[in-house]
Amino acid sequence: MSYRFGTVESVRSDVKGKAPRVPEQPATDPSFRRLRPSAPVHRTVQEEIRSYVLTNKLQPGDPLKPEAELARQFGVSRSSVREAVKALESTGVLEIRKGSGTYVRDFSFAPLFDHLPYGLMVGTRVLRDLLVLRKALESAMADDAMAALRPETVDELRRVLAEMGERAARGEGYAVQDREFHRLLFVDLDNEMLLHLFDLFWQAFHRSSEAIPDHDLLAGYRSHEEIFDAMLSGDTERARDAIRRHYVDIEERLEA
Repeated sequence: MSYRFGTVESVRSDVKGKAPRVPEQPATDPSFRRLRPSAPVHRTVQEEIRSYVLTNKLQPGDPLKPEAELARQFGVSRSSVREAVKALESTGVLEIRKGSGTYVRDFSFAPLFDHLPYGLMVGTRVLRDLLVLRKALESAMADDAMAALRPETVDELRRVLAEMGERAARGEGYAVQDREFHRLLFVDLDNEMLLHLFDLFWQAFHRSSEAIPDHDLLAGYRSHEEIFDAMLSGDTERARDAIRRHYVDIEERLEA
């Protein structure tokens, strides 16, 4: 009798004339499908992981299956899964926590900003377009923002505005305070998407702001002060006008 590799039980089954027992394989999750990619494997795996997250309605903070399990379910190498996961991390879909695992990431425009073409990050034309978008959005939302402002947010706006004034008086820039001021104006709307979008505009604008001539820091501070006073007045048109004037001043400096 010829020798066969296998378990003791499988050899005994052969002796009795029965078909050898095939070792059971772990069950495959029906949410996955074996891949037969025509595109590069890691790109196909990326799309499948995206699909898996959406199909299973995974929420931010939910864990993804381990790398080895994903490789087995998809029928691909672990290196392909690893490359796909890293790509999805760079685009903001997943978050790799060292020593813990991979998780679905909360939404953010930051990865999108990091991958914008270089041509969109330089030049006065791009800055002008960004200003038009910011001005339109902020002025359009001014009425709702005024109605939603909470007393504690007003106090925070006063604090940030005071810091801005102090720095301007010393001849120091106040980019951090500027960013926080505009965020606080709309934070009480409880619209995370809107805040992310405003922040994306702010980042893109300030990364490219070297194209803007130096400005009068005190004049910039007073422009923010006018917006604050107008928002507290409850007068929608006054608030919108203050926002428009704030951005028109920057547009004029771009034309200089």
